[in-house]
Parts: sequence; C-alpha cells; structure tokens
Amino acid sequence: RPIDQGGLGIKGLKLQNACLLSKWLFKLVNEDGLWQQLIRKKFLKRKTITQVVRRPGDSQFWIGLMRIKENFFQLGKFKIQNGTQTRFWEDVWLGHTPLKLQYPHLYNITYRKNKTVAEVVGFEPPNVDFRRSLHGFRAQEWQELTTKLTEIHLNEQPDVFIWLPLKSGLFSVKSMYVKLLDQNVLPIPRFHWKVKIPLKIKVFLWFMHKGVTLTKDNLAKKNWKGSMKCCYCNYDESIQHLFFQCDFAKFIWRIIEVAFGLTVPQNVTHIFGNWLVGVKPDTRQMILVGVAAIFWVIWLSRNDVIFNNATISSPMQVIYRSTYWMRFWSLLQKKGSAIKFENCLLKVGDYHHGFVCKKWVAV
Repeated sequence: RPIDQGGLGIKGLKLQNACLLSKWLFKLVNEDGLWQQLIRKKFLKRKTITQVVRRPGDSQFWIGLMRIKENFFQLGKFKIQNGTQTRFWEDVWLGHTPLKLQYPHLYNITYRKNKTVAEVVGFEPPNVDFRRSLHGFRAQEWQELTTKLTEIHLNEQPDVFIWLPLKSGLFSVKSMYVKLLDQNVLPIPRFHWKVKIPLKIKVFLWFMHKGVTLTKDNLAKKNWKGSMKCCYCNYDESIQHLFFQCDFAKFIWRIIEVAFGLTVPQNVTHIFGNWLVGVKPDTRQMILVGVAAIFWVIWLSRNDVIFNNATISSPMQVIYRSTYWMRFWSLLQKKGSAIKFENCLLKVGDYHHGFVCKKWVAV
C-alpha cells in the first residue's frame, strides 16, 4: 500500500498477481490469437468466459483466472456485437448494472438464467422463458425491457469488453491495482461518528455505509412493488446509483472535484476507507462535513420529488442547499473553522458561473 495511504510503499504481491492475471483475461476476451484459440477449445468449448467455472483437474493458471474473473468483470462492461460472449442477465452490457439487478422480479422467475445475448435478442419476440405468466408490475417491467432490446442490433463482429476505469477502454495492470486497493480498505477509525454534525446525520451516514438506506432496491427486497426508477433519471435506484452514478450526482461531484481538487469518491466504502488518508485532520473534518451535507441534501431532494412532487431543475439547487447546512453545522466546529467553511462556500459559488445550468449534463 502507498505511503500516503498508511502503508510502507511496497506492493501487495497477491493483488499484483491478480492484476497480472486479469491482463490475460482481457486479452482472452478481446483478442483472437493462437493461444486464445487453444484456451477456448480446451476450457471454454461452447461456453463464454463468464459461464465457465473451475473444474477438478484444471491447470493452476486456469484456476487463477477463475478466482479473479469476478473482480475483473465488475470493473468493465460488454459492448454488444454478435452477442455470443455476453450473458443476457448476469453480465453488464445494458446500463451500469446487470439486468438481473435491474429487473430482479423477472430474473427470479426465468428458466435459463445463463443465456447469452444472442440467444435472447436474436429472436422475435425475445427468447426468454418464465416459470409463470407475467401480470401487473412484472408485465410492465418486461414491456419496458423489450422496448430497450429493440435498440440492440447484432452483427458478425465478436463482443468487446470495455475497461471502465480508463477512458480508452483498454486494460492496464496499474488501474486495476488502484481499484482493488480501494476495495480492500484499511481498518480506519469510523470518521463519521467523530464528525461534528447532528446525530441523525451520523446515523444516516452509518445506514449508507451498511447499505441499508431505504433506496428503492432495498425496498424491493422487502416486497415493495413500486417503480424501481431513479427520480432523476431512467436507471434503477440504489445507494451506489443515487449518490455516485446518477448523472445528477456526477454533476455535483464534478463541481467539487474542480473547485477543491479532490478525487471523486467511488462509493461509500471508499469514503469511509482510504479516500482521505494522508489529509490533515482539520481539513478532513471540514471535507466530511461537506460530504455529509451533500449526501443529506441529495436524499432530501429525492424525497421531495417522490413525496411532494417537487421539481429539481438543476443540480446547483442541491449545491446551494448543501451550503446552507454547512453554514449551519459550522457553528458546531472549533473556533476558526467557520472562516474556512465560508471560504469553501465562496469557492463553490465562484465555480458555479463556469457551468451551464439551464440545461445541465454530467461532465
């Protein structure tokens, strides 16, 4: 782990080995050479790389690939060409998450969950068999999904796996090492309990950290039958989506990144993990108060849209509302911190003029 993250600056051999093996996976999926053909004939046969599992008698090299493939495929998505290498329900190819998470009610009553995209989309209507007839919200979800599938057109080219951590879409060992390092967080003290903010906000952050905030995906697990769609966009709502992946949230984090030079946090675990390791305690305290305000206002605004039919025309409304809570909570901080808070709020206001907010887009 790097020195600025509390380590000794020595690479973890286990993580490094996983990253090096992942490079072989990327080449196996995206390239077509002699060794790829041999591997496919020996281990894959007629299955995709995501469908195969470890078997007795496999080589140590192949066992190593099977161990790390789940982490590898979570960090990318498939671009559909002929659809033969991508699983319809369980791989990421339509949206930011697998279809089994976007439409869990349909996935749970599907007969063959391991079908490829070609086996489903290559037919009219889509070739999906359910264990029971579709009624009510399931029928609506299926209609919505089939509408999306009409935009998918297969061709003769092989599917391509895109590496999302890099804009080029190409894999690098370093980028995966950084991602895995962020996922394996240090046992850092629980910052949010020490931040000087109201207790209910600390509890809210703790619920986010534990993944039990009542976003729509968590409500669906409790047999809630409402729409799963985010109130800001057309993707399914989850903690990760609402606070990090939604275009609305991305716009807000982009402003924070430009204004203060902070890297955009990847998820809640990253924030409560090593996101602020190496930052001075006073600065860390101020940053966490600001992050808490942003999270809280995104949640309040979401509830206003859903329950009060409010209209949020621009993410800057969330930014300004967050500054109110930051000013209010600055009274709870140490003497002198209020001035720092005010300077930060002025900086956010200055950067507002650099963004076009009449028709906002994620940048």
